[in-house]
Amino acid sequence: MTEPGKHRVGASKSMRQVGTSVAGVVVGFLVVALVVFIGVKVFGGGDDKPPVAAATTSSAAPHATSRLPDIPVPNVPQSVLDTLPVAETEGKVPKAPIDLTSASGGLAIRVDKAMPGFAKPGADPVTMIPKSQIGSTTWLPVLRTERGWAQVRLPARPNGATVWIPEAGLNRAKTKWAVQVSLSKGTLTITYDGKSRGTWDVGQGKATTPTPVGQTFLLSGFVDPNQSFSPVIYALGAHSDTLDSYGGGPGTVAVHGWPTKQGREGKVSHGCIRVPAAALKMFAKLPTGTPVDITA
Repeated sequence: MTEPGKHRVGASKSMRQVGTSVAGVVVGFLVVALVVFIGVKVFGGGDDKPPVAAATTSSAAPHATSRLPDIPVPNVPQSVLDTLPVAETEGKVPKAPIDLTSASGGLAIRVDKAMPGFAKPGADPVTMIPKSQIGSTTWLPVLRTERGWAQVRLPARPNGATVWIPEAGLNRAKTKWAVQVSLSKGTLTITYDGKSRGTWDVGQGKATTPTPVGQTFLLSGFVDPNQSFSPVIYALGAHSDTLDSYGGGPGTVAVHGWPTKQGREGKVSHGCIRVPAAALKMFAKLPTGTPVDITA
């Protein structure tokens, strides 16, 4: 894998970079959930140091694949596709298999067109996956592969939702970046190639609205100029387990700042992770699809 700054990976073969050129970012986020996206300025793809390299063969999967023939992709009528729930942060996929523990190892796959997701390879579809998520290209973590199919993590409810999608024609990439959040320690650590790039004390959900645990991922980053405290927000592929919605939004867990130290340490939020400015700046280096592991 090419090191950051030494090679510019083409957009069609790399995870979309979630970066920002906002100078003097004011940290803080008054509304601790994704609420309204009207007027939101989506950013990404403009950073000059993408930390990913293309990985387009199935041999790069985190689990070895079988040598048996590929499992055929079902021909699903449009009338059926039109009835499927959408796998996005505001969506629910009730028939999706749950997996909160399997790690992707940084491998992700790009969904560059709307496509169905299946509970099992070759089975009936249970969702439609859009080609973009909150303005960013859809990159989903790959948990395992099997005979031409990839099991991916979804950004929809319930937490840990996964589906299988056919791999043919889809680009894959792998990042060395990763995020670990320890709720017991109250810390967030960002690593690159297994080495720490920083650990910070962070805020988490209150006892009545705890931050959900389990494997998730960086879904998208955006700037909301209407937020008076933290216009820079990084949405994860997880949701509150206690709030069905918040402030009119779906209760998506986000990483964002807070203007005071007291307000971004301890159990202070409705489930989001409040970080200092240095951590928020480091998040600008991470590509969508970066694994985020939240532990109790």
